[in-house]
Amino acid sequence: MQAADRLVEVEGRFSDLVERVLPLDLDGETLRLILYLRDGTTLRLAEQWNGTVLERYSYYWLTGENQLKIGWDNAPHHTRLETFPHHKHVERQDNLQSSSETILEEVMEVIRRGSSR
Repeated sequence: MQAADRLVEVEGRFSDLVERVLPLDLDGETLRLILYLRDGTTLRLAEQWNGTVLERYSYYWLTGENQLKIGWDNAPHHTRLETFPHHKHVERQDNLQSSSETILEEVMEVIRRGSSR
C-alpha cells in the first residue's frame, strides 16, 4: 500500500477519534504519522508495507503529557512471548505483554474503548 493512500484511509476511517494528523514521513510504502486524538492523547504510528502486506508496524499511544499508555509493535526481539513477534508495552517499556492487536484498526478499537471510560 502506498503511504499517501494509507494516509487518506486513516484520515477518513478514524475522523471520529482524530482531531489532527501530522505526517512525518510518506515515502513509497513507508508511513509515519502523529495522530492527535480528540481525548487529548496522541498515537505515534509507523507502518512499512510491501504491497498489501503490513510487514512492520509500531503504534505508540501516549498521554497528553507524552507518557506511555500502550505501545504495540512487531519488532522481532521478544521471542519468549506467545504472540512473537507481536507484543505491546503497557505503561512502561519494560512491561511487555502478548498482543492480539496487529493492525491499526484493532489498535484504534482499543483506543476507542479506552477513551470512552
